[in-house]
Amino acid sequence: MTAIIILNWNNADDTLSCLDSLVNAKGDFRVYLVDNGSADNSLLQLEHWISNHQEIDVVLIPLDKNYGFASGNNKGIAIASKDNPDSYLLLNNDTEVTPDFLTNLKAFQTKNPKYKVLTPLIYFHGCKSKIWNAGGRLKFGKRKYYYSNQSASAIKEQEYIPITFVTGCALFFQPEILDENKQIFTERFFFGEEDIEFSMRMKKIHTGMACVLDSVIYHKVSSSISPLSLPGKLYIYYLNRFVNIRIHYGLFFFYIWRLLSLCAVVKGVLKNGCPRVYVKGYVKQLYKESLKKDRVSYDDFVSALERGWSGKPRGAKRIMILSDSSSDHTKRWVKATAERGHTVALFSLNDSDLDYYQKIDGVKIYAHSIFGNLKDQKTNGTIEKLNYLKPLLNLKRSIKEFKPNVVHAHYATSYGLLGVLSGFHPLIISLWGSDAYLFPKVSFLHRKLLEFNFSKADRILSTSHCMAREVSQYTNKNIIVTPFGVDTDRFSPFDGEKQGKELIIGTVKSLSAIYGLDTLIDAFDIVVRENPELKVQLVIAGDGTERKNLEALVERLGLTDKVTFLGRIPNTEVAELLSRMDVYVALSRSNSESFGVAAVEAMSCGVPVVVSDADGFMEVVPNEKAGYIVPRNDAGAAAEKISYLLNNHEAAVEMGNNGRLHVLNNYMWENSVDTMMDVYKMTI
Repeated sequence: MTAIIILNWNNADDTLSCLDSLVNAKGDFRVYLVDNGSADNSLLQLEHWISNHQEIDVVLIPLDKNYGFASGNNKGIAIASKDNPDSYLLLNNDTEVTPDFLTNLKAFQTKNPKYKVLTPLIYFHGCKSKIWNAGGRLKFGKRKYYYSNQSASAIKEQEYIPITFVTGCALFFQPEILDENKQIFTERFFFGEEDIEFSMRMKKIHTGMACVLDSVIYHKVSSSISPLSLPGKLYIYYLNRFVNIRIHYGLFFFYIWRLLSLCAVVKGVLKNGCPRVYVKGYVKQLYKESLKKDRVSYDDFVSALERGWSGKPRGAKRIMILSDSSSDHTKRWVKATAERGHTVALFSLNDSDLDYYQKIDGVKIYAHSIFGNLKDQKTNGTIEKLNYLKPLLNLKRSIKEFKPNVVHAHYATSYGLLGVLSGFHPLIISLWGSDAYLFPKVSFLHRKLLEFNFSKADRILSTSHCMAREVSQYTNKNIIVTPFGVDTDRFSPFDGEKQGKELIIGTVKSLSAIYGLDTLIDAFDIVVRENPELKVQLVIAGDGTERKNLEALVERLGLTDKVTFLGRIPNTEVAELLSRMDVYVALSRSNSESFGVAAVEAMSCGVPVVVSDADGFMEVVPNEKAGYIVPRNDAGAAAEKISYLLNNHEAAVEMGNNGRLHVLNNYMWENSVDTMMDVYKMTI
């Protein structure tokens, strides 16, 4: 079996075309499709394609962020190696294959075993009679493609071409080529240079490589590069090469090679549009960094993109956030954005908690109290929604005064509508939950309002993949997932001794009917009755309209001495409360549970969880690893899993540890902030 590794990043259309062509490919193979932390809705499209194409064996590997080309492929290889393939093929996602391309590669290698690394003959996709790459020659750090831009008739009648350079676009190799870590590429380079470094290593150890001419694929070579990103991409291209040459050949050769390449570098930057006034500083900085660095990272790439031709940082941006000042989520995003060096303006239709923002450097506040606390208002009605238009003139004045680089509206309907009507671009709209799940279902007009807001937004953000799927019925635009992260230092396992011997089941949730607190109390009643030997308490933190009904239910069941209602507690106390729990339970009966923040916070504290099968919980909780997912409105199923965790300490500890690790790998707050800052950079 051949393991075909395909890497996708924000480019599902090309990836799906590649997969479509593989459906007709002959031979024994399995596709390992690595999504390299796509920020758009690529993952949803890939999942949909796989579910509808059972005729091809595809393993989807979603990564939590963009690890770059080399590391992304290495991660795919590491997973594929567990299936013991007899060969590997790295295949660019912007390629399309012919039916017999793979069988011809394998047949050639069987007949010519000395060639451990192969590549097919690669034509331009847009001009299928013209060759893009037939392998090439590598000499003193320079590569030359064989038969590039020539027609097939230019190649003499032959079966293959011996080569010393192979492109990472389509790289077929035997398992023995992998190093002891099951890797093929060095991870010194985030972007580019991987195939040259690989070819250098293969040449050094005299590994046979060839281009097999009866194996054919087509490559969608992109010739367009954004003028804004070109200076950075060109800088990284040269920096990669210089660092690679220095490491492979040593300083003496490097100095000679660098001197001889000076004219070519200057000519290259001038040809690509570098103003003459910047050429000297650009090249000088390039040479200086090439002596200091042993790797060229993602941060180097981002820094190069930001500097442009001048080599000087473009500086911080001015971000205007439209959001409710009293929301804990607003507080976190405003604070994190300011701490990343940006100047932030918060425009709120609520004037609560302003003292919090006044303590943060670089934050300006525009607050207007038109509803008092919006959390306590019914604002889904059409008449109520029109109240949001009252401060529109104030928003326009604020934008004119603050001069933001981008306006970011948190909540797609209320603040999203204000952002749209302000006429400012670029505009980002973030979905929070009910604006996606509930608002458009109120009426035809509500749906049209949401669709209108989406049509005017430059970017749409969702806190979860499940919510992105939900709103994809209202827009054709890509939806970028920016999850709520957790401060894993603050939300960490309890390291002290718990007071008392009672086991604590707990939840932190608004006391509303949709959150299933009555189901939780019924489940707790079952746990108490079926486990009379256990000393157990139920702690409910939160407040809301259902509190009296829930207290009455507790009294009716005779659980008054075992259930504690804490009311709404400050956000600063949530971490300590969660860490002291033995089991965290959230049994929401609403599918509008878009993310499940408290469940993620509980897992971060090393607490096993029992949650309902609402979309948001199903996305963030690994079932039977960090806890259990049970059917909504099923108190018996919840009670069974709660009882198991209370009676099996070792299993509960293992699940708690798994949950903590899952959060560290997927939901760290700093990574969430990185994602949001990347969105700002892309948008601006």
